Amino acid sequence: MPRKVKINSSSVKASIPTEVGIEAAKATAKVADKNGIAIALAGGIAMHIYGFTRATTDVDMLAQQILPLESHGELNFGGESYRVEVGRRTVTVDVIVRNDELRKIYEVALAGALETDSDLKIISTEWLVVMKHLAARAKDKLDLIWLLQQDGLVDRKLIERNLIKAVGKRSAFFIFKELQSEFDYADFLLHRETSK
Repeated sequence: MPRKVKINSSSVKASIPTEVGIEAAKATAKVADKNGIAIALAGGIAMHIYGFTRATTDVDMLAQQILPLESHGELNFGGESYRVEVGRRTVTVDVIVRNDELRKIYEVALAGALETDSDLKIISTEWLVVMKHLAARAKDKLDLIWLLQQDGLVDRKLIERNLIKAVGKRSAFFIFKELQSEFDYADFLLHRETSK
């Protein structure tokens, strides 16, 4: 008889559609704007906007400082988690305000955020590549490789210039050198796919 697996419904998180994530981000950005706080979309919903749809259960945003909203917990690397109502759904919005050694990278990435046609700011693909590399989780690796494989989506030389601006030439050299293996792997996979 086949083995049955019991699903613990309290541990199952529902993925949020892009539209719901964008609405939650807009509501959060409205609070930030009202308080003069720079904020921009990052994470899974940003990946959706750039064209890579994968499951995501929350909205990630970078901000200049904590928002004047009721917190539902601190993020261990800096920032707060909030709950935002979108229709009949409650969406978790993690507002990242780094307080560690990566703080300067995130500040410069936020300062260079791009405008969307939805009046939201979004972190550039070049900065997303850096952040995904530094996060180093499996889902971040998938996002990173996808970004690097898209024709014309990521300017690799701009990544290096951005890093120099954020952390100086010496530190940028080491991060960019680590990223080179990601570039090579993305190129290898792309070449393998196109030569079939």
